[in-house]
Amino acid sequence: MDQLNNALEIFNGSTYYKQFFNSFLSDKKLIVDLEKKEVSQAIYFHLCKMKYAGWCHRILFNRGVKHSLSEIFQDVIAFYLKASLPVDEYSVELEVSKDKLRPDIVIKKNGTYHFILEIKTNIGYNRSGLKDDFNARRNALSKAFGIEENNIIYVFEEHSNVSNEFSEMYWDKRSGVAKSVRPDTPPYSFIYPLFNGDDPYYWDKSFESSSQFRVVTDEDILRRASENVVTPFEDILKLIQRV
Repeated sequence: MDQLNNALEIFNGSTYYKQFFNSFLSDKKLIVDLEKKEVSQAIYFHLCKMKYAGWCHRILFNRGVKHSLSEIFQDVIAFYLKASLPVDEYSVELEVSKDKLRPDIVIKKNGTYHFILEIKTNIGYNRSGLKDDFNARRNALSKAFGIEENNIIYVFEEHSNVSNEFSEMYWDKRSGVAKSVRPDTPPYSFIYPLFNGDDPYYWDKSFESSSQFRVVTDEDILRRASENVVTPFEDILKLIQRV
């Protein structure tokens, strides 16, 4: 029995894992100024901290490939939608299945399907099929859920995980600012990349980040958060709440 207790006690990850998921259950609400980027910066901050923790773990635990945060990113976006939208009018649901389709986030307004967000950290290797695939899926989701296509969007974590041409539609690399005019051709017109450079792993090219990590403080992350919002999360809230 002592050996079992020892084996149980040397690892406490399951306890922290439960606490992590419990953190999504907060029912606190935000008062959001849609003309600012405060919620956007908070999302950037938390994603950066999680990615930094993953980078440190990768090095300290001798892990060759970092963990994926794709489903966590989806939950973070859902969390902030729930915290930001009026609870008496909107409800947020994840992975709702209908007609063999399962979009990432579905929002109901007064009990009726109203808005869909497909959440992407990357689009894998099928980048050449982005245009046809995204347009076709949007159309299929519109029919299945009875939601007009204008209320179905794709939210990308970053702009830089597709191609240079894709990035240039949303981010001015030379000036380091978001483009002032969004693309107007589908599917790019309904794709909303949130951030630029939200992974500390790539911030410093002066050393080998695959074998060592540097200290990244909360202040470092907050400083970058104010400068690297491509699409404000607040703009997504505006789309959802438009008449």
